[in-house]
Parts: sequence; structure tokens; C-alpha cells
Amino acid sequence: MSPPPAGEAAEQKARRDIVEVIRRVYARGWIAASDGNVSALLTPDRVLATPTGIHKGSITEDDLIVVDRSGRRLSGSRAPSSELLMHLAAYDERPDVRGVVHAHPTNCIAFSLAGVSLAQCLLPEIVFTFGSIPTTAYTTPTTEEVPREIRKWLRDFDAMILDRHGSLTVGASVFDAYDKLERMEHVAEITFRARMLGPIKPLAPAQIAHLQAVGRGLGLPERKILPVTMGAPVGAAPTSAPKPPSPCESCNACPAGTLGAPSPSPTPRQQPRPEVDVDDLVRRVSASVGEAIGRRR
Repeated sequence: MSPPPAGEAAEQKARRDIVEVIRRVYARGWIAASDGNVSALLTPDRVLATPTGIHKGSITEDDLIVVDRSGRRLSGSRAPSSELLMHLAAYDERPDVRGVVHAHPTNCIAFSLAGVSLAQCLLPEIVFTFGSIPTTAYTTPTTEEVPREIRKWLRDFDAMILDRHGSLTVGASVFDAYDKLERMEHVAEITFRARMLGPIKPLAPAQIAHLQAVGRGLGLPERKILPVTMGAPVGAAPTSAPKPPSPCESCNACPAGTLGAPSPSPTPRQQPRPEVDVDDLVRRVSASVGEAIGRRR
């Protein structure tokens, strides 16, 4: 039997890859039931994607659909997802992107619900891999608002949190996009656990600058670091020159501006315990026991 044509073989591999990735996302608990979607750019004008209304834990290669760059279905029996607009926006904005993953990672969404941004640089590896992790402004899911908002961020960031909705990650392949999702949710989990222990401290500007210099020396692309302004709304696009990161930005772990410093109010003084006469206590206990025994006789 002769092998399939190159284009057909590539599509078969893309189908296997998408099913593998969406099942990984489902297995990690980052989507439920029919949530989430994954796509891959097959050719400049054809996109392979997961359809709408199908449980992602049992999806098969045959369930996938092919659409054109406007979202019109070219092959497959199922309907395209309304969230496919996000994927098409990513391919429009980034010629280097060939895979997109949209999921609902638990910790990332929890932070967006709490109004806490992950844009601060907390871990050195994030400076290398992401720069900042922005949270987009809230948009109504399944509407044109979503792709319109994420276009503002796609040119500078490979991973972002969609306020009260989920996440979007892009990459050179669906596995690359998945890896970024996994890394972003891992950062969110570490941040969550650290906040349980106390206020968190981001990297200092000098530390970030040094990490960027190290990255350049290693040949890594320099990632954009968002400027930090006190009181800036989550997802607000920067409008001024970058400022040094503030540890209090979008963080409610401690009263604003205190950096976790102890409260100035004095704590109540502990009253000294009265001294106990041990011998007297023994005599009284012995007498009580003797009386109890006498009554039982």
C-alpha cells in the first residue's frame, strides 16, 4: 500500500496531535465536558479544530473539522465552535503561530475572579518564557468582543488569562501551545500556595533586567514585561512608559502599600498565669478521691 500524500499525512498527524492535547487538558481538569478547544493551522487557508458540543474526554480524530480562515466549515460533520474566532484572530495576528489552545485552568480563573493579576514577575523562568502573563479585560464569551480584545495582546504575549473565562495560549504547534498552558497554570498554583503562606514579593527591577541580559546571551527572544501601575484595572493596556514593578500591583494579600508589614496596632498583653501550690492541690484531690471511695462502700 502506498503512503498517503504529504498533505494528507500531515493532516492525519495534526488530528492525532489535537486529540492528544485536548485529552491532556481534560485529564488535568482544566476543562469540563464540552468546554475548551484546540486548533492547528494546516495550510495558510485551512484550520483543523475541535468542534462544538462534544465531550473532550472522548473526542476522536474523526470528530474534528476543517474550516477556512473565515470560520466556514470545509469538512467534517459537526459544527464549528463559536470560540473558534479566538483561534482565527491568533493566526491573523501572528504568522508564526500554528497551534492554539483555549482552556479553563482552575487557578488562573480563580485569580481573575479575585482580581489578582499574574503580570508580576515572580519566578525567573517566567521572565525567560513569558515575560508577563496579562489578564485581558472582561468580554462576553462567544461574541466578537473576545477576538477584538485578545488582538491587543497577541502580538506581544503567547499566554494570557481571559478575565472570568479561561486562558489562551499560542505556539509553533499544538504541543507548544499546550506546554505554555501547563507552565502558566503551574505559575498560578505556585502563586496561590505562596499567598496562603503570606504576602508575596516579586522580582526586583534589577533582577529582571539581569535575567533579560542572561536570556539575550543564551539567544532567547526577549519577552515583554508589562509596566506596573498601582490601581490599574486588570487587563488595562499600558499607556505610559514602563515603571518599576510594584509588589502591591493587583494584589490583595495584604493592606495596600504595607508589603505585609505587621499591623501598627498593639497586640493584647498576655496576663501572667497565677502560681499553683502543687502540694495543696494534691491534698485536695486526695481528699476528694477518699470521700468518693467512702461513699461507694
